[in-house]
Amino acid sequence: MNAPTKAARGARDAEQAADLLVTVATTLNQRLAITAEELARSQAMLREASEELMTAFRGAADRIVAAQRVESAVNVEEKNAEYGPVLDHLYRAVHHLQSHDLVNQLIDAQKLRVDKMREKLLEALSLAQPPVSNPAQAGEWIERSRAMLDCIVAGIAQIDDDTRAPRNDKKRGSVDLF
Repeated sequence: MNAPTKAARGARDAEQAADLLVTVATTLNQRLAITAEELARSQAMLREASEELMTAFRGAADRIVAAQRVESAVNVEEKNAEYGPVLDHLYRAVHHLQSHDLVNQLIDAQKLRVDKMREKLLEALSLAQPPVSNPAQAGEWIERSRAMLDCIVAGIAQIDDDTRAPRNDKKRGSVDLF
C-alpha cells in the first residue's frame, strides 16, 4: 500500500471514530433526557404521595380531637384503645413526610447531575458540528474526537467534584445528605 492510500484509509478510520463518538454522545444525551423525565415523574409522584399523607395526618388529628370531646364518663381504657392506633398512624405519617424531604433532596441532586452531564454532552456535540476542512487528513478528525472526549471527561470530573464538594447552600432546618 502506498502512502496516499494509507493516509486516506487513516482519514476514513479517524472519521468513523469521530462519527462513532458523536453517536455515543447523542445516545447518552437521549438516555439522560429520559432519566431526567423519569426523575421529574418520580418527584411528582412523591409529591402526590406526600399530599395524601398530609390528608391522612389531618384526618387522624381530627379524629383525636373528636375523641377528646367525648363525655368524660367513657372509660380511660377505651380512650387509650382509640388513641393508640390513631397515634400509630400519625407517627407513620410523620415518618413518611420526613422521608419525602430526604428523597426530594436526592432526586434534586440527581437531576442536577443529569442536567450538567447533558450540558457537557451538548457542548461535545457542538464541537463535532463545524465541517472538516480536509476530510482526507486524519489529523482534524483526531483533534475533533480528542476535543469531544476532553469535554465529556471534564463533565464527568465536574460531576465528581460537585458530589465531593461541601455544600454551603444549606437552608435553615434543611437536611443535607451529601
